[in-house]
Amino acid sequence: MLSITSKSPLLLAAFGITLAMAGTASAQWRITRPGSYKLFANHNVGTGDGIIITASNVTLDLNGFSVSTNARGTGRGIVVENARSVIVSGGGVSGFNANVDLIGTQNVRVEGLNITGDGLAPNGGPTEIGVRLINSWSAYVQNNSISSVNLGIFVRGVRSTGNRIAQNIVVGGATAANNLLGICYNPEGGAGPEGPRGDAIYNNHIARFGFAVAVSDGSVNNMFTENTLASFTGAFREPENFEAQGGTNVEIDNTSVIIPTTDIVRP
Repeated sequence: MLSITSKSPLLLAAFGITLAMAGTASAQWRITRPGSYKLFANHNVGTGDGIIITASNVTLDLNGFSVSTNARGTGRGIVVENARSVIVSGGGVSGFNANVDLIGTQNVRVEGLNITGDGLAPNGGPTEIGVRLINSWSAYVQNNSISSVNLGIFVRGVRSTGNRIAQNIVVGGATAANNLLGICYNPEGGAGPEGPRGDAIYNNHIARFGFAVAVSDGSVNNMFTENTLASFTGAFREPENFEAQGGTNVEIDNTSVIIPTTDIVRP
């Protein structure tokens, strides 16, 4: 593990300027100081996590490069934990169990990323997740392309609120049976039945999943508007949790269609 600080020999040792992160295979990076960071090479890890951000007031520009793992379907790609005012943008993340993971964060933006999985089979749950938020609030997940994962965007925990999930393209992989859910809202594991609340999910395109959207009983007052939902089985897995059937979540002006459950033969 490499701790990225203002004194790191691999960085320009100064605050107030962009700190250059040169690619180092098989090393986890941990950002523990505020500042602006930019990749100048692809960052690949043999196993485990890729980049962990625990400092607030951080900007991480992938600069068109990617973060990936050799141990496909394991670890986490870019993790923001217990931090606020963080921006992650501008490159690729691929092959992790959770490609982008926000845990206990506030005011984090994830935008302009190309997140890809390998279309792996689930293993008692999703093996590949695009973006996961756990007890995070005021996040903005926008304009990302997420493909070939079991679960596209996963929002968990009663302290998740006020998030904006907008203008993302979320598409399942070639094997239809491996594509579970486009967007899922549910409680944090082992923390009771209450889930996220008060989020706005709008203008997303979701295709090639068993269900486009799943919302648990305890996830309330979330608003789904003007999304395009092309799924194998249905737009909403628990329609009774939406206000049209007596629930509290809102769905307005979404366009939904059922598509054939077919695998894609790659050339």
